[in-house]
Order: sequence, then C-alpha cells, then structure tokens
Amino acid sequence: MEVMQLNMDNNIENTMDVVMKSSGELYMGIDCSSKAIHSVWVDNKERLVAQCKWGSKKKNFEERFLDFSVAFWDSLSKIKVILNDMVPVQAAVEAAIYIQNPKATIAIASVAGLARFACYMNGFECEFIDNTKWKRDILGKGNASKLEIKEFAINKWGEDKFPEQDFADAACIALWKKRRSLNG
Repeated sequence: MEVMQLNMDNNIENTMDVVMKSSGELYMGIDCSSKAIHSVWVDNKERLVAQCKWGSKKKNFEERFLDFSVAFWDSLSKIKVILNDMVPVQAAVEAAIYIQNPKATIAIASVAGLARFACYMNGFECEFIDNTKWKRDILGKGNASKLEIKEFAINKWGEDKFPEQDFADAACIALWKKRRSLNG
C-alpha cells in the first residue's frame, strides 16, 4: 500500500483517494508543535495510510499559528466531505507538555487545542493523550527518547516513511489510538 505524503501545498483529494481504499475504520495520530501539525493515519491492520503536515515559515508564532490553523481546519473539512461518513475516523492528539519556557508551552497547548477542536467539529472522535502514556503503551517505556521512537517506527513501517521525527511520533500516537479503540 502506498503511503501518501501531504503538505499544505499538495492536493488533499489525491491523499484521500488512498485513504478511501483502506479497509474499515481509520485512526489519526496528531503531533503538534509551535511550527506545524503532523498527522499520520493508520488502518485496522496497522498499515500507514497517509501522512499530512500543515506548517508555516512565518517568523512569529501568532502569524504562523493562524497560517497553519486555517489550512488544517480547511483540510479536515475536505476530508470529512470526501469520507462522507462512510469511513469512521478516531483521532488522538498528543497533549501539550510543560516546557521550561511558559510561552512555548502556551503555544503548543494552543495548537493541540485547535487540533482537537477541529477534529470534534468535523465529527472525528478525538482525545488528548499524554506523551508518557502512549510511549509506555506502544514502546514499553514512558520516557522513550526521540531516537527510540523513530527506531520503533522504522522497524514497524519501514525506513523511508519518516522524513521528520514528528511523523514517527504521530504514527505511534495513531497506533496507540487504534489499539486503545480495539482493546479498551
């Protein structure tokens, strides 16, 4: 199965063609930063279906946030229309973590909150997940490093699938959501 890569400049309809070919429910993992939103979609068989990134190169957070937030919102609205309620979507957003810099913490919390709200408004079941919880459940270690996360993702899905660390994180979050949904 081909994994579609999408960024703000790509055609979302092409990506959703691949998503529609997957079987059953879809699970979306979302990793947020002050610069971008990364999402990875997996199917019932834990196959990678799509990877999406909404980002901005604007200098300050206030402008950047508005730039990629609108793109994310618009994309989810299009996805909702394309899926036409035929393919259920469940999502998990990594909850904002406390960082020494309060401004950075607030920025990431704003992005994570927007991502969850956009999912909710488009009818996607969505929840926040603490990073130590998904790491413990998926990697067996709540304090797994970025290197360990990427290594796990590469071993599970292949080396050429993760051009950025945030895609590996989002893939593991999607996997956590899929397994939680099926196992309770």
